[in-house]
Amino acid sequence: MRALLAIITLLLSFSLAGAEMYQWVAEDGSVTFKDTPPPASRKRKKVKVYNDSDFAPAPPQQPATARSDKKPSNAAPQSVPPRKGRFSGTVEMYVTEWCGYCKQAKSYMNSRGIPYVAYDIEKDSAARQRHKELGGRGVPLIIVGTNKMSGFSPETLEYYLNSSR
Repeated sequence: MRALLAIITLLLSFSLAGAEMYQWVAEDGSVTFKDTPPPASRKRKKVKVYNDSDFAPAPPQQPATARSDKKPSNAAPQSVPPRKGRFSGTVEMYVTEWCGYCKQAKSYMNSRGIPYVAYDIEKDSAARQRHKELGGRGVPLIIVGTNKMSGFSPETLEYYLNSSR
């Protein structure tokens, strides 16, 4: 019984520990991120860490419908529930010039009149820093209100546009 209590106490102590991240730049220009403070000889900077819980969850995946070569029936269309209200803000995108998915996302938003602002993380150091702070690991990183989408999917973008305010 005591062993079980000791194990539970040990596990809880690890889960309650806060995680801090530190960033510093070496003389050769390499950037280091660690959860321990840098050597005293290095200028340190505490980095803000975002968790998945800071953003709304991803939309549920819709099952793919089977393609049919049959002619459509003359059945009455099903009624669609009214929308809550479409996102009325400006979508933020973190992109690069060479990224094909970034170009697809821009083209999609242009064709549907969706207002957006694109930040090139290779040309704008402030955008690169925001991209890192948001947990970006690639491009495009698309922000719709409080929702974060890595990569581009028209279905996911429409979901966020229709469920965000």
